[in-house]
Amino acid sequence: MESSENLLSSRLLSLLKNGEWGKDDVVKLFDALVKEFKDCNGDFHTWMIKNLHQVEIHKIRALDLSLNDRKTVGHVEAKIIEKSKNINEKTLNEIVEEICEQADIDKEMMKRVTDIVSSVNDCLSASTAPHLRGIKQTLFNLCKAVEKTMNYKPRVTQMVSWCILALSESSRLVQVLTGEGKSCIVAMFAAYQVKMGKTPDIISSSPVLAERDVEEWFNFYNEMDITVDVNTNKSKDDELRKCYGCQVVYGTTDHFAGDFLRQRFHRRNVRPNRAFQCVIVDEVDSLMLDKGLEVVYLNSNMPLMEPLNKLLAEIWFVINHLKHLETGETLGPIQLFSQVLSEIITENKNMDLVQMTVGEAKQLDNASVDQTEAFLNMFVRKFSEYSFKLYQEGPDGNLQKVNEISPTGTDMKQEISVLLLENGKCRLVYYEKNILVKSLGKMMCKKPDSKKQNEPCIPGLQDLINGKIHTWIENALLAKTMTLGHEYIFHGDGVVPVDYKCTGVVQNNMRWGEGLQQFLEMKHQTKLSNMTLITNFMSNVGLFKKYSKIYGITGTLGDQTELNMVKELYNGIDTFKIPSFRRRKLYELEGLVIPEEDEWIRTVCNVVRDQVSSTDYRGPRAALVICETIKRADMFRTNFAGTISQDKLKLYVNNNMDNSTVTGSTVQAGDVIIATNLAGRGTDLKVCESVNEAGGLFVVQTFLPLNVRVEQQAFGRTARQGSPGSAQIIMCASHFSDSTKLVMAEISLTSSLSRLNSLTTKLIKLMKSILMPHGSTEGLFEETVNNYLKNNCFQTHEAMVSALKSLLTVKSIRFTENNLEKAKAARNILVKARLSRFLKKDIPKILKEEKLFSVYLDVLDGVYEDAVFSDQLDVIVSSLHECWGLWRLMNLSEEKHIDLLKEQLKVDLSSAKQKLLRKQSPSSMVYYYIRSGNNLREKGRFTESIKMFTKALEDGASGEIIPLYNRALATIMKKDAGYITRALTDLEKADKAIDSYKLHLATILTNVKLSSQEANVDGKNLLTKQFRVKCMIVDLLQMNIQDSVIKLRRVESRRGNVRLTEKHTVFLAEGLMKCAVSTQTDLAEILAIFLIDDFVTRAEISRDDMSLPEKFAKFWAEHFMKGTENRGDANQTERLSSRRASSFLPDGSLLEDLILSPVRVLIELLMEFEHIMSLGLDTIFSLEIMSESTFSALFSKMFKQS
Repeated sequence: MESSENLLSSRLLSLLKNGEWGKDDVVKLFDALVKEFKDCNGDFHTWMIKNLHQVEIHKIRALDLSLNDRKTVGHVEAKIIEKSKNINEKTLNEIVEEICEQADIDKEMMKRVTDIVSSVNDCLSASTAPHLRGIKQTLFNLCKAVEKTMNYKPRVTQMVSWCILALSESSRLVQVLTGEGKSCIVAMFAAYQVKMGKTPDIISSSPVLAERDVEEWFNFYNEMDITVDVNTNKSKDDELRKCYGCQVVYGTTDHFAGDFLRQRFHRRNVRPNRAFQCVIVDEVDSLMLDKGLEVVYLNSNMPLMEPLNKLLAEIWFVINHLKHLETGETLGPIQLFSQVLSEIITENKNMDLVQMTVGEAKQLDNASVDQTEAFLNMFVRKFSEYSFKLYQEGPDGNLQKVNEISPTGTDMKQEISVLLLENGKCRLVYYEKNILVKSLGKMMCKKPDSKKQNEPCIPGLQDLINGKIHTWIENALLAKTMTLGHEYIFHGDGVVPVDYKCTGVVQNNMRWGEGLQQFLEMKHQTKLSNMTLITNFMSNVGLFKKYSKIYGITGTLGDQTELNMVKELYNGIDTFKIPSFRRRKLYELEGLVIPEEDEWIRTVCNVVRDQVSSTDYRGPRAALVICETIKRADMFRTNFAGTISQDKLKLYVNNNMDNSTVTGSTVQAGDVIIATNLAGRGTDLKVCESVNEAGGLFVVQTFLPLNVRVEQQAFGRTARQGSPGSAQIIMCASHFSDSTKLVMAEISLTSSLSRLNSLTTKLIKLMKSILMPHGSTEGLFEETVNNYLKNNCFQTHEAMVSALKSLLTVKSIRFTENNLEKAKAARNILVKARLSRFLKKDIPKILKEEKLFSVYLDVLDGVYEDAVFSDQLDVIVSSLHECWGLWRLMNLSEEKHIDLLKEQLKVDLSSAKQKLLRKQSPSSMVYYYIRSGNNLREKGRFTESIKMFTKALEDGASGEIIPLYNRALATIMKKDAGYITRALTDLEKADKAIDSYKLHLATILTNVKLSSQEANVDGKNLLTKQFRVKCMIVDLLQMNIQDSVIKLRRVESRRGNVRLTEKHTVFLAEGLMKCAVSTQTDLAEILAIFLIDDFVTRAEISRDDMSLPEKFAKFWAEHFMKGTENRGDANQTERLSSRRASSFLPDGSLLEDLILSPVRVLIELLMEFEHIMSLGLDTIFSLEIMSESTFSALFSKMFKQS
């Protein structure tokens, strides 16, 4: 802690640097306080610092302590106390005057605002105001309704904000500082819109805030005879219809966009008559700028992306076996040199020469380095377009050049760098990332199939691979660099993104695309998801553009660059900034940029500990430490743990955790809250009175925020509603991004010359004013103060004042540019570049996608209306969704004009519809044949069904197991001549295909496990358990097939027949489910809920019978107690256990887990069953030769009785 003498110097300097005081004003204040101290008792330094502290924390200005002639007033201490206790609200005239200081303000409108607010405010003490008319009467009624239901009167600033919105002829965004009562303005304005005949939607930044606001303002709306609801907690169609029937609807962008897609894409009648009239957006800057490109889509369980997991696992394996050298090069995967040469020369058009050289290259498989060099000398004579640089690994692990082999007589050569290894192996050497990506892409995919130019076509699997392989490789490289606790965390069974740059929110419902999500799951061996094929979407920008009028409120509109972008994006939108209702007392301390991380950590910890410790002149404060990432927040918590007691140290980093100790309680003296940006936007921290008396909440931002708005949101957590508070940025230079460092370097170079002349002039002036014989200016000032206290006379007083002037002069001149200012300037330059790209590239791209989606919706409308498709409407629609999703993935081109793309889409979809009418799949990736076969089988059209499964087998894209199984089912159901033999053949082939599929699973799991770089990977058992479940279900299906084969063979030998029973697919695991339910009987309800949809679809039960889960549980209990299990089911777990010895999975314990954690395992089983049903295995069958009491018979009996 600083000495009292040093504290005095630093306080005076702080007023100069941070308090917006001029040098002369600081000297006057000090001089007046010194004179006043003559009549006081006590320690001079303590008394002086206490007064200066009050000036700081209450943001007292020099003007507040001066007369008109600029002489400091007498009784300074009393004046400081008076100002510190002043919590008066600003008057209407003061507020209007501040607003009118802004540029481009409509003065006539502000006159109307002044008149309206003044008239209404004068009448609020009365119960009625019959003399008011029009908008004045409306505002009066709204204010009285607020007063009656919320027990407070709206402030003048809230009425002014309401008037500005109500008088706006165009869309308008208003900045209302945090803590100023935005929710009241929103509710009052929404009620006004209803009275004007509109149905406003109110968009909040989170479901919690939307639901909170509806609950808090429900009585207000009821008082105004207005219906209101929130859409965030509704899942059933009738609930949503009722919600959107209300006059005011609160919600989030996700829910408004999702419900539009449910209505328009899924054709569910959830918002039938609600138009997009006007929207009121809270935190509008975040939703329009930071999250403008976020896209909402309804998940579709489409199986066609699953086959790509094997390729993604291979990519991940290769990427993890690259080697990155300290000198910057990257070494490719280890491979035979002969293989490298073969891939290079196959591009040569002289096929005879190619075949001869490929054969010769195989001799290198066991060649020495000398033999390899000799071969390459021969090679470059034949292929003069290539040259080689050969390397060996040096003792330090870096490359040592061995030789360079190059043809003569040509300057145009493709240079190939190779690290030679033993036994004819090598690694290619890459110097640039894009060349590495292209090379790996060429190695891992085939050439595209030749197609006629302009031929209508929906892409297939190989088209997708060839078109996306480079993107997937780039994302695999990116996944390697991403950090747990930074860009993502674990949540549930997987990986979820964290919006660490803007809000700090853990985005539970978001997933990365283009393989990045899957690579991160492989990285940590969590459950592996499939890539998503997006078939429907709505961006935030697209949602806002649907509304006729947009009204927005936020605490931070941002700088002029961001405002200009918003105005350009949303035509005709105006912006307005509303002053705070009390003078804001935020004291911003000078920011620090610390070079190294260790020193940065110490600095932050020391500053925070000083603030939360009591001193002679103030009590302990509380601190909020905002960190860039969860990982760094954890690091600071560890560093504080030794000096801050556990009850005072709080963490606020994850919205999935219970944060009530931070958000639901009052911040007490000595508290240290360590948080991410999660504690920024939207967080209201209540501070106890003793903390406010000591100076309020101290906020320290430990990183360079993404933009000015994020920075202001963080500082907005303190100094709210007229209370004091202070904030400081302390960041580490080593954390700056490469782009920030590059721009900072350019700024330094540009400003150096311009600053040189200015500094020379200042230096001459400085030297003339401070040529003194003593040490530092701080030391000199402290010495003169001590001399004055010992000998109070005119000479010592003048010497002390002179020393203070010299100190302030020296410290006011900066010889080097502040790194914080350079970092912020670089940040702002990058913000402009990002906004420019956002406006010129990103927004046009996403709006182009939405226009194409609109074209698809029109095509879809035609399909629903055309009777020719009615026979298999669901099958055709599902196939068209897949076609559109694939087309979008492959055909969206930034270069192609939207009109050309629209026409191409119409042609391709028309071709797809024609193929579907001819019962042909429009793409090799569409599961049309299996779906159609199932649909026809359910209708009893077995011959047509069998043909569809046969086409699926000929197509080959959907695998063999399910088409073979389903064809066998249809064949047995048809029961024509020779059906047993044909069904046997299909089932035997399916049995063998399952063995191949298990090998496929083994390859994926092996590649992922061999890619692990960590000894103990968090959650690594999740992937293994997931694959155990997959393998178990495949085993169950194989057991079902083998049982059927045995029975069919027996019947075939006896020339008899079989009786077939269809069951829900989940009954493959009949025995396992019995085992699980027997340990925990309430699992029967989970199982029943899963099955209800299927039985509703089959029209066997009614959805209205909501007691079905309970009935199922009762029937199950009775059935189990009677011991009427099927003998085969009882042996199911034993048969599965016997298969483990031959399984590719480690010995394990899914069966044991079923006993210990039955709920989790049952849910995992049901999720996997849901997936295989989406592949087309929508039913299974059992063959009976004798009467058997089956589990499915029990279920059917229960439904009949219900």
